[in-house]
Amino acid sequence: MWRVLRVRGPLRAAAWRPMAASGPAAAARGSASTAGIIVIGDEILKGYTQDTNSFFMCRRLRALGVSVARISVVPDDVEAIASEVAAFAARFTYVLTSGGIGPTHDDVTFEAVAKAFGERVVLHPELVALVREFFGKTEVQCPEMKLARVPESSRLNYGTDGHTGSTFKYPLVSVRNVYIFPGIPALMERALDGLAHLFRSKRTHFHSRTIYVVSDEMVITPLLDRADATFRGRVSLGSYPDWTSNYYRVKLTLDSESEQDLEEAYCFLMRELPAGVVVPLVTDCVSPAAVEVYGLAESGSALGQKVAAALRTIEEALDRYSLVQLCVGFNGGKDCTALLHLVHAAVQRRFPARQERLQVLYIRIVSPFPEMEQFIQTTVQRTGATGTSGSSCASSLSPTVSSMTRATRPWGA
Repeated sequence: MWRVLRVRGPLRAAAWRPMAASGPAAAARGSASTAGIIVIGDEILKGYTQDTNSFFMCRRLRALGVSVARISVVPDDVEAIASEVAAFAARFTYVLTSGGIGPTHDDVTFEAVAKAFGERVVLHPELVALVREFFGKTEVQCPEMKLARVPESSRLNYGTDGHTGSTFKYPLVSVRNVYIFPGIPALMERALDGLAHLFRSKRTHFHSRTIYVVSDEMVITPLLDRADATFRGRVSLGSYPDWTSNYYRVKLTLDSESEQDLEEAYCFLMRELPAGVVVPLVTDCVSPAAVEVYGLAESGSALGQKVAAALRTIEEALDRYSLVQLCVGFNGGKDCTALLHLVHAAVQRRFPARQERLQVLYIRIVSPFPEMEQFIQTTVQRTGATGTSGSSCASSLSPTVSSMTRATRPWGA
């Protein structure tokens, strides 16, 4: 579903061959293909634009069985780009560049890639035709025609739209093992997805596991050192502390090409980590609330008995009043958050197909914390409640919660 066209011409570069990575990291990757990513642009180095392209490329390439070994950011300078491209091309299976394609003075990636391989930049006849078709330009010296000036050994790779199955109208240029992607994220992502077959490995599949622990990283460091020494070369172990999470303190990642080695390392850590430090990461506690909360209430544990007692009180209120007659006080604190979750679970169980929304009352203080108000808004939206806001010194709704649908004002105007 894709075409390759090559413009023939003499190659002036010395003998070239991508090199396999070496060392302990390469041993852990085994036979995986490698990739180097070169992000091009002064705007990245000056902090004007945040690079998201390399993140996207890393995720996509890993899913395709390619191990990204290096990311480099270089300025819009021919010498700098050419030097990096030549070094990456000799070291990695694939090189992906991002940025520096366009009609302006600082779009120099094609010129730099040509220089990296000792080639000339020439007008590609098929690209010339496409420039005329897309831009309606025929003059050789017009700015748009710069898009048709590429290294003389360039290949044109036409990707496939994954949604429609149609072939892209404009190709991606590649030279040897260097693939020259646009810098605009939407265009780059579309191009990489459409050309995934160029990078997909049939022999490599990465396996991964994640462990979340509530212990400080310093406490488990000796164990991590032992695990790394035991599985080095077979499993890659990562340790990432998170001081902002409400669920865990450290995230441990395990990656390997061998599912058996991965499971062995995972079992080793689960067995050797201190009792009680491994915790589940709950990313959605709202959808399964009824099942989880009532499961805890029926467990017979000390906490379960307290939850069961609270649920009986909530169910009594649901027996006596309709949802439009009930309101939960909610200011973002721990106690009222737990109450809102219990009420949500009880309502979810009793009225699984309900249309009415649970009403929530938030009495706003004079100087609220922005983080607290954001948490309140997010929580109300996740539980599908209707938020009503009042102020201790004013009758109008706070602008930060005015996006919530309200029932009635708590104060008279």
